[in-house]
Amino acid sequence: MAVDLLTDGETTKRARTRGRVTPDDFLGNFSVADHARIRAVARLRELLPGDCLFDQGSVATAAYLVTGGQAAVIVRGKAVGEIAAGAIIGDVDVLGRHPYRCRVEARTPLTAWQIDATDLDRLLVDAPTFARALARDLGRRLRAAELSLTAD
Repeated sequence: MAVDLLTDGETTKRARTRGRVTPDDFLGNFSVADHARIRAVARLRELLPGDCLFDQGSVATAAYLVTGGQAAVIVRGKAVGEIAAGAIIGDVDVLGRHPYRCRVEARTPLTAWQIDATDLDRLLVDAPTFARALARDLGRRLRAAELSLTAD
């Protein structure tokens, strides 16, 4: 499923009506105005299968909103998960000012909006529905990690 950065309220309404936006879909959970703010600061990246979005251990300089395709999340050479349209990745490392904890490698043609660290910090202040969506997404991922640690 490709997720477009939306440009008007009618497009948002149609996307939600068609079931394209789910509660776990990061891109569908902030306002059209905040989509426009992201477009103003982000840079579109297009990767081919096998291309690396970012590599484990490198300086975390940007977070990425995935809008199309799929990518593998690789830690120490082992695939540990996948991401797809609607996901944000690299945000935890950028916000924590840590090196990237994983490698992200495109499995299919991948499109992602790159948000540099300073712009991400600015969006958290200037784009309140984006900040809320990020907080909810971080909470969801933290909960999933906690559950995986306590599962039998």
